[in-house]
Amino acid sequence: MKLAVIIPVYNAENTIRKAVKSIDTTHDVEIICINDGSTDRTKQVLTELQKEVKHLIVYHQDNQGAAKSRNMGLSAMSDDIDAFMFLDADDQFLPGKMDQMIQYYEKNEHLDIVIGQIGRGLNGDWKVIPTHEDIHREAIVSLAEAPEILQSIGPGGKLFKAKFNTLRFDEDVVFCEEHTFVTRAYLMARDIQLVPFIVYGYNEREGSITDQRADTFISYLEDARKVRCEVMDMLLLVNEKAYYSYRMDDLIVSYLIQAYLIKYSKVTLQIIDKITQYIRDMQHTNYSGEALFRIVQAVEQSATHWTRETYELWRHTLIDVGIGRPGFLRFQAQVMPKKLAFSGKQSLKRIMNK
Repeated sequence: MKLAVIIPVYNAENTIRKAVKSIDTTHDVEIICINDGSTDRTKQVLTELQKEVKHLIVYHQDNQGAAKSRNMGLSAMSDDIDAFMFLDADDQFLPGKMDQMIQYYEKNEHLDIVIGQIGRGLNGDWKVIPTHEDIHREAIVSLAEAPEILQSIGPGGKLFKAKFNTLRFDEDVVFCEEHTFVTRAYLMARDIQLVPFIVYGYNEREGSITDQRADTFISYLEDARKVRCEVMDMLLLVNEKAYYSYRMDDLIVSYLIQAYLIKYSKVTLQIIDKITQYIRDMQHTNYSGEALFRIVQAVEQSATHWTRETYELWRHTLIDVGIGRPGFLRFQAQVMPKKLAFSGKQSLKRIMNK
């Protein structure tokens, strides 16, 4: 059994060593790091690690994003690789868990993907992600049988059979670029093994992630809209679409909106136009009503600088899709007292991996 681990690396001088050292397996392993134009000491740290870690291969490229980096890693894999995994430069594998995943993989020749549990926490205090409770079990499934696996839509914590190295991450977007890759893999897979133990640890760092997402709100929301349309076109069953709607619309997009509006407060016509465009796209597919409500709630209870003009645009858009809203003065009276209870700063990494 020979395994490849692909690590996109950007400005990770303080975390990449721990990430690489967490690759804990008795099997042959090829570690592929792609330095994505780092401007800190990442390049020097990787050079030092190559002297310490066998089979560590490092590639350097101009900053082109995580999708391009992962795709380079897939292209660089040796021909004799049996399976591969992904690791982010600020995360880690838990001790001994990679080999436990490999044991499941080797027992079943029809197994295409092994999905391990993801732990979220600080300083090694790992907790299973709450929305992954439905897949917190030992079972062999397919996407059609268990559409709840779409709650685990990121590349972390998964072991993929080598045949999936022909798939590619979407380089045309920078937000949610992993969704199409993982969805295609799920659709192609015959047997998918769920394992009940935490394999992969997300190391949370508060503050900067949220701020960056808010600063790039417009482009990220547009990326989310494009990715959502593409994934919905791929999925065949109503239950699959409903699970993905919950994942994208409720857990990701509503929070993205909330993070932006809490930081900037003022609702502009451009912001309302982008959000209503997203809602209209939802109306053309299967979607979760709860997710739509959450988006409406995020808009109305996060912003603090509504004008009559922006509210009337928002109100009429919602009426067009069957959601009644009060007049402007009543809206102000109803919503303003709820704002303090709703607002609060969180880590987007927490939400993306919720």
